[in-house]
Amino acid sequence: MSKTVAREGIKITKDKFFEILEAYQLWKRFDEVMRKHSSRGVNLHEGITEVIVCYVNDFYHSIGQGSEDAFNKYNEQVQIKATSNFDSDLTSFGPTSEFQHLHFARLNRNGDLLYLYNISIKGLQNIMVNKENTFREQQNQNRRPRFSIIKKIIIPKKLKPYAKVNLINGQITKY
Repeated sequence: MSKTVAREGIKITKDKFFEILEAYQLWKRFDEVMRKHSSRGVNLHEGITEVIVCYVNDFYHSIGQGSEDAFNKYNEQVQIKATSNFDSDLTSFGPTSEFQHLHFARLNRNGDLLYLYNISIKGLQNIMVNKENTFREQQNQNRRPRFSIIKKIIIPKKLKPYAKVNLINGQITKY
C-alpha cells in the first residue's frame, strides 16, 4: 500500500512490556466500573495493543512521523488495529493511511488473552466497506474506511492467530 520510508521508532523492552501489562489491568478495572455506570465500556487503548504487538514481533514502535504504528526490521510500515470485543469490531483507517503490513489484536477479556493476527493487505483496497464503496473509494473521497476485520477477513479466510499473549503473566505462545 505504500513505499518504504526511513522512520524512527522505539524498541520495546521487557520492562516496558510488563509495564504495559500493568496498564492493561488498570484499563480492565476502569472498564468494569464504567460498564456499571454507563451503557458503554472504555475502548482498549492503542498504547497497550501497539506495545504488545511490537514486543511480540520485535517491531519498532513508531514515534509519530507517519501514519504507521510501527515498522519492522526491513523498515516496512506496520499498521496495528485491535478490538476489546472478541466477537466483533468496527475498524477504522485514516484516509491517507500508508502501510505494508497489517496486524490485528483480538482481546478475550474473560481469559485475559490477546490473540494476534497477521492480515494480508492483498485485496484490502477492494473490500466493500458499505453497500456502495470499497476501501479505496472511501480513501479517495478523503473519508475513513470502516469495516469489521473479523467479519470481512478473519472469519471468511479462516485465519488463525500467530500468537497468544497472556495479559496477566506475560506468557507469549507463538503458533
